[in-house]
Amino acid sequence: MTSKKSMSSGKGAGRAKKTTPVNTSGGNGHAETGVEDRSGRRVPIQLLVDYKSDGNYLFDFCKDLGTGGVFIQTTKPLPTGSAIDLTFTIPDSKETLITKGTVIWVQSPVAERKDLVPGMGVQFKTFSVEQRRLLEDFVQRYHGTRLTTTTPVPPKAGKRAG
Repeated sequence: MTSKKSMSSGKGAGRAKKTTPVNTSGGNGHAETGVEDRSGRRVPIQLLVDYKSDGNYLFDFCKDLGTGGVFIQTTKPLPTGSAIDLTFTIPDSKETLITKGTVIWVQSPVAERKDLVPGMGVQFKTFSVEQRRLLEDFVQRYHGTRLTTTTPVPPKAGKRAG
């Protein structure tokens, strides 16, 4: 259920009005653990994500969300390394988060593999302390435990990680 469309005006219409801008003055705003463990750290959720790349405003649904990144479901993923501006609203807080991200892996459509969802894994670049807390609190409420940063990871040998 991918819906990619250009947005020329009214970006974010119908969204919560409160926004928290990202701190882009340096630092990544989160602790690095050095260990990748996706179990229990991602929230499977269908959530509208607005994003801008190369002057184009697009929107698609994410398939899952973690404190370090998001998987955006799309049949036309951006190339690996693409820088994008992201806007999304955490469902139970009504808080709109605005951040920058980088496409770190892509899953292209595979006709004979209907189980592979096409899209792109986007790693968040920076968050303000407040945004980091809001996102971590949302993931914590979903899983019921305190969490640290995660990053979307490419699927292994033809399998979608998750």
